[in-house]
Amino acid sequence: MTMPPIVELTDGSLPRDPQFWLDAATAQVRRYCEWHITPEVQEDLILDGSGTRSLLIPSGHVKDLVSCTDQGVDVLADVDFSAKGVLTRRSGYWSKRNGSIRLTVLHGFESAPDVAGVIAEVAARASTSPGNVVRQNAGPMGVSYGTVGGAPISLPLLQSEKDILAPYKLEWGP
Repeated sequence: MTMPPIVELTDGSLPRDPQFWLDAATAQVRRYCEWHITPEVQEDLILDGSGTRSLLIPSGHVKDLVSCTDQGVDVLADVDFSAKGVLTRRSGYWSKRNGSIRLTVLHGFESAPDVAGVIAEVAARASTSPGNVVRQNAGPMGVSYGTVGGAPISLPLLQSEKDILAPYKLEWGP
């Protein structure tokens, strides 16, 4: 089976719609931070068990743990949670089984203007950039851009943008 394309040409050219670039930049920022960040949503998650007392969930701002089961057993009353996404069993351990933890969590920020600013900047840069510079000459001047079919190779985050996103990026260990 041949997989259908993710993006198709419109009238023989790549998308120019600003929403396309905003969506692409949003996906890049969320992938970098490893969770949705904003808006605040109630979400059902299925996680693998850790076999330990603590379990990390993909969130950096938990507001409420609505429900939680481990292998089908309600353990909500036995779980403490932190805003940073750590669920800790008061007694016992999480199972070790894949997909055995099911929970409903209210998480995310109501708004994150700094994140929105990064997304807008990345989208603007990607929509107007001819691509990443891959070769530059001094004389008689010249620049070559890395593109695929005329579109930028990627939506790279600049270090200054990563610094802005640092408080939202999940840390999964030491």
